[in-house]
Amino acid sequence: MKKSVKYICENKVFSIGIFIVSISVFIAIFAPWIVPYNPADAVPKIRMLHPFRDASHILGADYLGRDMLSRIIYGIRISLLISVASVLLSMAVGGIIGLLCGLNYPGPFDTVLMRITDIQIGFPFIVVAIIALSLVEATIPSVIIVLSLATWPAYARNVRSSTMSQKETDYVAAARIMGAKNGRIAFRYIGRNLLPTILPTVSLDIAGTMISESLLSYINLGLNPPIISLGNIMADGASYISTEWWLTGVPGVVILLIVLGFNFIGDNLQRKVDPLLNK
Repeated sequence: MKKSVKYICENKVFSIGIFIVSISVFIAIFAPWIVPYNPADAVPKIRMLHPFRDASHILGADYLGRDMLSRIIYGIRISLLISVASVLLSMAVGGIIGLLCGLNYPGPFDTVLMRITDIQIGFPFIVVAIIALSLVEATIPSVIIVLSLATWPAYARNVRSSTMSQKETDYVAAARIMGAKNGRIAFRYIGRNLLPTILPTVSLDIAGTMISESLLSYINLGLNPPIISLGNIMADGASYISTEWWLTGVPGVVILLIVLGFNFIGDNLQRKVDPLLNK
């Protein structure tokens, strides 16, 4: 614990990342209690109110007169929920597939699943997302599942390669002698040792997934109103970008800051896990 606190204090970039992500998570959790107004309430008399012109509407109001600060707070809540959930889902699916394939290599089980993984990697994510979201309604669960398609193959391949090297170690051989089955070895022994090497990738993938979710919502393939996300807040202001740039620019800056926070954490964790990156 002391070493972790010392590392955070000594690494300014990592500390900034932790601060940004902590604030974002706090906003996401307590959004219903900290919003100044109902984000769906429209007040015509404050339509297109510019930021910092009115103390009661710090970030202004959109073309319907809805408070921008309240909408952005809820947008952070939904965008962060989708990004974290999709990465956790892809990590779980890819991790389980990678563990099972690594333990059963060589064999038909590994061959079939790895070919499926190769096919998934071969298709550009945006094409898969467009096809999938054209066939199903863009709800929060469906968007989470579609976004998880972008990252699970990488987890499967990374975990598989690490499992193939780990299963030859002495502690795995000792576990087999004691009668441990593949499932127990995979999750109780190998999986526990692989987790620290995966965590940096999780942070970076959350950042990438947030950008993907915002892009899909911006081009009207992701979440649609009344669900609020940072991407569809930007989409709402796209028609006015030439005159009222802040309608798109302010949520864009929020996305940028959150993405930078996760990238700062991921980059520094990678350097911590792999000392060769510091050379």
